[in-house]
Amino acid sequence: MQKTLIDLAVPGNLDRVFTYTVPANLAHMARPGVRALAPFGRKHVAGIIVGVPESTTVSGLRDIIDVIDDEPLVGEELMKLARWISSYYLAPIGEVLRTMLVTGSTGVGKSTVRAAVEITDGMIDGLSSAPLQRDILRHLRKTGKAAISTLGKLVAPASVHSPLAELRRKGYVSVTEQSPYARSTAKTEAVITLDEAGRRSRAEWLKATETNARLSRQREVVKLLGAMHPGVITVESLRRDHGVPMGALRALAVKKVIEIGAREVLRDGSSQHEHREEHREITLNGDQSRALGRILASVTSGSYGAFLLWGVTGSGKTQVYIEAIAKVLEAGRTALVLVPEIALTPQTVGRFRRHFGDRVVMFHSRMSRGERFDAWRLSREGRYTIVIGPRSAVFAPLPRLGLIVVDEEHEASYKQYDQSPRYNARDAAVVRANLAGAVVVLGSATPSVESFANALRGKYQLLELPVRADGAKLPLIRIVDTKAERDAKFELFRASRREHFKTDRDRARLSRMKFDPGSISDLLRDRIADRLSKKEGVLILQNRRGFSAYMECAGCAAVRMCPRCQISLTYHRAQTHLRCHYCGHAEVLPLFCGECGSADFAYRGLGTQKVEEELGTAFPTAAIDRMDLDTTTRKGSHAEILNRFSAGEIDILVGTQMIAKGLDIPRVTLVGVVSADTQLLLPDFRAAERTFQLLTQVSGRAGRRRVEGEVVIQTSQAGHATIRDVAAHDYRRFFDDEMRYRKELFYPPFSRITLIEFSGEKEGEVGDAARSCYRDLRKFLPETPVLGPAPAVIARIRDRFRWHVILKMPKDHDRSGSVLEDTLRRLRRPSGGRVRMTIDTDPQNLM
Repeated sequence: MQKTLIDLAVPGNLDRVFTYTVPANLAHMARPGVRALAPFGRKHVAGIIVGVPESTTVSGLRDIIDVIDDEPLVGEELMKLARWISSYYLAPIGEVLRTMLVTGSTGVGKSTVRAAVEITDGMIDGLSSAPLQRDILRHLRKTGKAAISTLGKLVAPASVHSPLAELRRKGYVSVTEQSPYARSTAKTEAVITLDEAGRRSRAEWLKATETNARLSRQREVVKLLGAMHPGVITVESLRRDHGVPMGALRALAVKKVIEIGAREVLRDGSSQHEHREEHREITLNGDQSRALGRILASVTSGSYGAFLLWGVTGSGKTQVYIEAIAKVLEAGRTALVLVPEIALTPQTVGRFRRHFGDRVVMFHSRMSRGERFDAWRLSREGRYTIVIGPRSAVFAPLPRLGLIVVDEEHEASYKQYDQSPRYNARDAAVVRANLAGAVVVLGSATPSVESFANALRGKYQLLELPVRADGAKLPLIRIVDTKAERDAKFELFRASRREHFKTDRDRARLSRMKFDPGSISDLLRDRIADRLSKKEGVLILQNRRGFSAYMECAGCAAVRMCPRCQISLTYHRAQTHLRCHYCGHAEVLPLFCGECGSADFAYRGLGTQKVEEELGTAFPTAAIDRMDLDTTTRKGSHAEILNRFSAGEIDILVGTQMIAKGLDIPRVTLVGVVSADTQLLLPDFRAAERTFQLLTQVSGRAGRRRVEGEVVIQTSQAGHATIRDVAAHDYRRFFDDEMRYRKELFYPPFSRITLIEFSGEKEGEVGDAARSCYRDLRKFLPETPVLGPAPAVIARIRDRFRWHVILKMPKDHDRSGSVLEDTLRRLRRPSGGRVRMTIDTDPQNLM
């Protein structure tokens, strides 16, 4: 009889699967999506079965050792998605599956087996034809519980998982499942059930022991329980509130006077970290109703549909999502909502929970292992029907998926760029919806150029919300030319110094006054004062954290650089140190310049800390706080800051781009942008697009109710077309200009970009590998544009030199992407292991 074959994906950078045979006693459990333990070289590994082939040409196959799971961890839909991600992004299938299991382990956990019922002789005798099951029950009758590893030794060399699965099916045992991807189990608390049968039993025991003085403490406990209302009480509350000793409870449990059971406690990190906001009854306007109608028509059809919901900031996109999800749930299906930042998750969860209650759960990397395990497990079981979270939530194991919402679909944070697989969650969401026969809605006030082009071509259905909900107006945007204002202030400074010299030359010469125009323009300062006098909220954006971008020697102009990266160190005043934002290197402030010995330093550039300090000096009575990566490392800190700001405890909130996305705080009437040039001048073809999106999004935080909002944008590029379009709220003009520019230079959506990066500790070897790759590409694709090879913009990070080769594949010549995939797979990997090659399909950052 031919043995069953399986293909096993093991974790690691292995671009293939491995075929094994399955022993006959495990064949009924071996199916795609379950874990299997298999020999791998001289060790054993746990991998995930990805296929059951009928035949193979490989000889000398080895048997797997065991099948670990009763049910697949990765269902059919997610398995197909994993295969697509593996193919499109050229990532090993094992790496993709590890990412789907969130924390990255497919390994075997230390699960515990318990008797689910009282084990009787009759049960054991009834298993005469199943000796392994009988041995397990005998062991559990003696011990009460046992680790799976212990039971494995008991039945060795046979598999323990197959007899356990049968015992679970019969209801004889329960397994406290450890997280399939982390060292977590379901959390339980000890409880005592107070019912009528137990009350009668305890009364009889009291009567039988009324003369036994040694049992006085236990009798007091039983009397206490008898006085309580029927229901369930926790052991912890008995100990905490009534002083009941644990020893007395254990003694009563041994005598079977009481029964101490276990009740699951859900770890829901979202409930304590939700962003609170006022609840409002909302009636959809005509545009919202029309958009909702088209979405629901697609949902009702039960087939795949893709929509781009383009609505100005404050147009009520979230309410459309909520109404659509309500209909999806009524149909017995589930919904997934993706947001670009963890900072947005608490606010979004709070808003959805007001409509859907405890059917909503959030899912992100800042949650504890236990919280993530509960969210994963209960979503899989269908107890949660709405999952909300950032990029990784696209893999939430929701059954019967009916709707996926990708909010702020344009955000680059949906792209995983720092590790394999380098997938884009927005595109993965579209593919998953197609696989599930679900509807996907991509929402944004500033859609990505590629998505809007897809909508115009008919790949997505375009839905428009052109006005703000509730009749609110878009904010008035004023542009401040910082270069012109700085020049004017410098002329005034020079005139003042000339007057000073005329009055007292010697004293003026000694004063050594420095020109400092500050980071806050006169207009922005005036508007802040006005809004503070009205007790309204002010948001200030500066998209760079720290105090100063770099520290420069006033004597020789030397800049302190990171010793591991080719980038300047950022000054953080709060920690009084210099820090690299790429590798994390930090060092104390130097006393003297290492080049010339000078002790005079200048701090150049603006960070959020410096802006916060300057605002504190200008408005000493205002409550000012900061929201950036440095202030939001603690769990729940995002929601805490936003709640204080919403409540009026913070007057001015300074922050990086995390304050620009999706926040809906009614008291915000003024937004100030300290420098709009931070992204605009970067050497990246998406720089203008990123700038337009960021400025439009942060502007949209102002005046979202009846009070008209106001925005002040400071820039040295006041005449730039992107700044002009932002001020005019004109996305279509920006899109048309951007499309002409990209068509001329052959950038997406007219081509598919692939970034091939080479890195290593020796620059010569890195450059040689990049040049070899370039020659191969020219040979394989002689008509396709290839840029490079050249050092990356930041040529060294973490002591590794970086070179880039950029391939522009015409979409007209390769609609499916198969030619590109085949070509990239043919590329030779650098030998010797000293140079690393990474391939990033559809990169969001070319630096």
